[in-house]
Amino acid sequence: MKRILVPIDGSPRSLFACEEVRQSFSPSAFEVILLMVNEAQTYAKDVPDNADEIAAEIERKLDEVAQDLDKYQVIKRTANGKAGPRIVECAKDMGVQMIVLTRSTKPNLANVIGTTAKYVISYAPCNVMIAQESRAGSLETYRGLIYRKAESVVNLRGQLSLKQSECLLPCVKGDTIYHVDVTRGRVRLLHTSYNSNTRDWDIPPLNGQREFYDITEGESVDIPINAENATGRLDRIRIVNRNMKTEAVFRYRITRPTT
Repeated sequence: MKRILVPIDGSPRSLFACEEVRQSFSPSAFEVILLMVNEAQTYAKDVPDNADEIAAEIERKLDEVAQDLDKYQVIKRTANGKAGPRIVECAKDMGVQMIVLTRSTKPNLANVIGTTAKYVISYAPCNVMIAQESRAGSLETYRGLIYRKAESVVNLRGQLSLKQSECLLPCVKGDTIYHVDVTRGRVRLLHTSYNSNTRDWDIPPLNGQREFYDITEGESVDIPINAENATGRLDRIRIVNRNMKTEAVFRYRITRPTT
């Protein structure tokens, strides 16, 4: 049986590689090597105080993703160090015929080949497939939920579901306040600006605003946002469920700042 190496880091984007495997490779002909690399521990001497906790979290995430690939024979692997070299090393050791990964797992680099993917493409001992991703640039192909009201309650499924693990919130001109109250789970609000070169919303806000906010269950935050930029297009405000399987529930409300 042939082997496919799928490196993941637990982010929503990295899981598109698993979706690519399900759509492109038969479980009767391929087995999957799932790899997670702990880049926080680059050298053996750099052992953090919470090393056991980090290792347990990595194992938990691998188990959850493996369950979602239940039709395949899955082998789970972990490694410490820089992701690129460890992925190539694992591919050589496991004798894989294909590596499937995303361009990048950073939220603001939708159309850019990241440093890890570049390294793997350059040094891999086998073929490399870059997983296709849905793009927030086209509402017609966007795979998340789209909200147009100034106030609503949102329920997002875990990242493994892919299709409804994130949403787009409405944007309006001028200064606004996004009130976000999380009643279950963990979410991340992502603020991105339009890139005229790629024709997508894949760069940080152009006016110095924060790129993201992490909000956990029981927290209520007020986030100041101005969605206008020099391109003449409004920015994009996305909220992503940070949990793999557990749903996230939050309420948002968009208002003008009081003077």
